[in-house]
Amino acid sequence: MNLEIRELTPNLAEDFARFFDVTPHYGNDETKCYCITWCGDNVYDNGGGYWYPSPEERRIHAIQRIHDGDLQGYLAYYNDKIVGWCNANTKSDCLGCMNYLRTDAGVPLEECRHGEKIKFVFCFVVAPEMQRKGIATQLLKYICQDAAANGFDFVEAYVNEKFSGAVHEYRGAMAMYEKCGFNKWAEHEGKAVVRKALK
Repeated sequence: MNLEIRELTPNLAEDFARFFDVTPHYGNDETKCYCITWCGDNVYDNGGGYWYPSPEERRIHAIQRIHDGDLQGYLAYYNDKIVGWCNANTKSDCLGCMNYLRTDAGVPLEECRHGEKIKFVFCFVVAPEMQRKGIATQLLKYICQDAAANGFDFVEAYVNEKFSGAVHEYRGAMAMYEKCGFNKWAEHEGKAVVRKALK
């Protein structure tokens, strides 16, 4: 499948939001995350919960975060329509995501070492009718190429080794990462950190 992959920029914010508007999340519109649920410490401010109260609020905050440069990633287009998304950012800029992964998800994460530049792959969303067509794999390969071109040392991702259906699909399967040249960096109770060296 011939995809066009574009880095998320402010001029693509409405495209991004429309993709989430129409893409199901586990069959429940209330769970549409607009990929901001775990992206920053400010999402914890409304009573300790992870979610902004409504999808409409999440949409507004997502567009604002894109314009602020806080929400970053890559969009996959097929025939001029978005069919996939990957949240990928600089690890040192994703403290909210890292806090969630460590505390709630139990992922054995390390801080970045001094001078180390790591691209952080957090999640994937693929349109239901386009799943199982290699879109996430193409996104991941592109991210690795782009990270290498921009001087990153590693691409890092977080995998549920005991894959249990839709609730874990947003992380991607271990087999996909292995196919793309990632190696297991750390693991704890079925959660793994995988890395690909770029230098």
